[in-house]
Amino acid sequence: MPFFILLSLLPSLALAAIDRHAVVSRFNVVRSALPEAITNRTTPLQVGNGDFAFNVDNTGMQTFIPFNTLSSWGWHNDSLPTNGEKLSDYHGVEVLTHGRNISYDLEDPDLPEVSKWLTANPNRINLGRIGLKYKGESLPQSLITEPRQELDVWNGIITSTFKVDGKDVRVVTQGDFETDAVAFQIDSELVSTGDLQVGLDFPYPPKHNVTASSDFEIFMGSYDFPLNHTTSIVTTPNGPRSGVAHIYHEMQETTYYVNLRWPCRSPLSLTRNEPQGSSAVTAHRYTLSLGAPSRYEHSPSSISFTAHFSLDLELPASPSTIRRRNPTAWNQYWNKGGFVDLTESSNPNATELQRRIIMTQYYMRVNSAGTGQIPQESGLVYNGWWGKFHLEMVVWHCAHWATWGRQQYFDRIFPSMYEKLMPTSKARTQRMGWEGARWPKMTELGTGGIAPGETRAYLMWQQPHPMYLANLAYQAKPTRQTLEEWDRVITATADYMASFAWYNETAGHYDLGPPSKGVTENSFPLETRNLAYEIAYWRWGLDAAADWKRKLGQPVPKKWSTVAENLAPPPQIDGMYIPWEGSGLNSSWWEDPKLSKDPRSVIMLQGILPDTPAVDPEVGLKTSDKMWEVWTDENIRGWGRSVLAINSARVGKPERAIYHMTNYGYWPFDDAGMPTRSGPNPSPPPYFPGGGSFLYAIGYMAAGWEGSEGDAPGFPKDGTWVVKHEGLLKAL
Repeated sequence: MPFFILLSLLPSLALAAIDRHAVVSRFNVVRSALPEAITNRTTPLQVGNGDFAFNVDNTGMQTFIPFNTLSSWGWHNDSLPTNGEKLSDYHGVEVLTHGRNISYDLEDPDLPEVSKWLTANPNRINLGRIGLKYKGESLPQSLITEPRQELDVWNGIITSTFKVDGKDVRVVTQGDFETDAVAFQIDSELVSTGDLQVGLDFPYPPKHNVTASSDFEIFMGSYDFPLNHTTSIVTTPNGPRSGVAHIYHEMQETTYYVNLRWPCRSPLSLTRNEPQGSSAVTAHRYTLSLGAPSRYEHSPSSISFTAHFSLDLELPASPSTIRRRNPTAWNQYWNKGGFVDLTESSNPNATELQRRIIMTQYYMRVNSAGTGQIPQESGLVYNGWWGKFHLEMVVWHCAHWATWGRQQYFDRIFPSMYEKLMPTSKARTQRMGWEGARWPKMTELGTGGIAPGETRAYLMWQQPHPMYLANLAYQAKPTRQTLEEWDRVITATADYMASFAWYNETAGHYDLGPPSKGVTENSFPLETRNLAYEIAYWRWGLDAAADWKRKLGQPVPKKWSTVAENLAPPPQIDGMYIPWEGSGLNSSWWEDPKLSKDPRSVIMLQGILPDTPAVDPEVGLKTSDKMWEVWTDENIRGWGRSVLAINSARVGKPERAIYHMTNYGYWPFDDAGMPTRSGPNPSPPPYFPGGGSFLYAIGYMAAGWEGSEGDAPGFPKDGTWVVKHEGLLKAL
């Protein structure tokens, strides 16, 4: 085959700079119909900054759909149990572990209400609802006609136009990267007549009964308990200021402000709908409207204001300031860091894949760029798992920041998140009789507390994540400062991992578990040991920690090396990896639907895990081939497709990688571009571990990984893919 023909079959990399604005702008979200029904799968459009998001319906506000206003800092505790159970009595549940009783964070049958309370508290709160009012009442969907809404992805602007009683209304909604604020511009002749106003309302969190493992709360808060909380209009100690107002909201120990600001040349009036202490469901409603008509020579036809949510009483930025700086910030986001352009590809799947690449980057910036913490799995859209984040998902949420050249967002979270969790994690480990820091599965930063439950008590694969993340940070910034910033976290992590391993004198190696719970969460914790992915990850993590110490010129603790070099190998049967040892597992597990419906652990050995002596590449390839036959599409969950794509690329099967990334029927991203959690028992959209892992997989396929050769090694060489990319780093 001539050389030029061979080159034509390769996924191409253009030398010219990508016109990012042209690519991004092709995928603006347009909604031109009202929802026929409002269900838990109805998704909003969003503006926000990673710590704060305002979720909107077709009006650009929260007018007829009670979407949420969420933050990384707004939390609340339910009332404590009233049946006599005390929090101080909870100490976990003892489980015999290699000859000694160890207290695990399990549900205590003697303290059922306390166990539930610890699981659901604290819980994230809906900060408030802002929507349009018409003739004194909330504007109903039935009066809205000719809707058209567009999210300008390049500039981060939502423009919503529609008619109310035949009159045009235009609402422009923008977030703010610098503060937890949203700015609105509302234009309509209905404003000048006084018929169109703005309403604000404040719900109270419902009691969380923990009737399921997740309790998805889509439309958060209740308006049925007005006497449980208070709101009031307040002023600063210096007195009122023109063009500024503040609403104070108090829910027991939780307090915050909504700081409002509008142009002085177009003064607004903030009024409370009900008297203080009202028991009506409307008790915490406020109206923002034009001032008295006599104040104007010509009554204005617009309302412009900022709503800034904060723990503090502050002077918010003016709406004009946010309108100016918000697009600039979004333009900088798109122009910096990595980018993938597939628009010259002839493959029929390329356009939808490009849409997902663009929209996922938008939503990751809004939901996954928090200060010091990762998001909950549903981000800043609604509460799943009571608003808490899952620490095992941290790589899926955040690894893409590093490999896509956006290290500043990675550094906003790490290693400070682990430092914040260090005291409680060390205390947990000490109580259990080990060393170092045992990281929890599900928690939040305020308390660093626990959520009792079998999976949450025994899950293991979050433990080596600090080594993985630290190596991503070092790849991006290979400096001594990076080494020193992560050293305390890595040391505490490796100390725990080495002490947790148990020396099996009969087998002559170190085992992990029992008890142990694997990545697929379908193992039998008291019967299984040496989970395939976990024990290989343990080996890689301890080796990485030792290498970290060597880079710092520090001695490597002997225990780390001893355990790493003598860990049991990942179990295998018939030349293929199996999920674990024990519980009677044998070669027939591939035919057992209870196990084969989610066997991702055996492909994660060459899926996200970097090369390690623990993994035999030939065994890994044979396992991957078997997986291709067995793991059927209807059983693959959201991030399962990402890890399958990564595995396929690593074992030299790019056609499989692109199959998993473009199997749109089984892995839908909705019209707004929000990822779903496909597979059995899907949760309501969005599902951001799917979004973050999707970006990580695309970067993997385009830029490669440590040891990969050639460009775009994860894309098929069939001539239909033109892969331009810039600013990406190789994965580990």
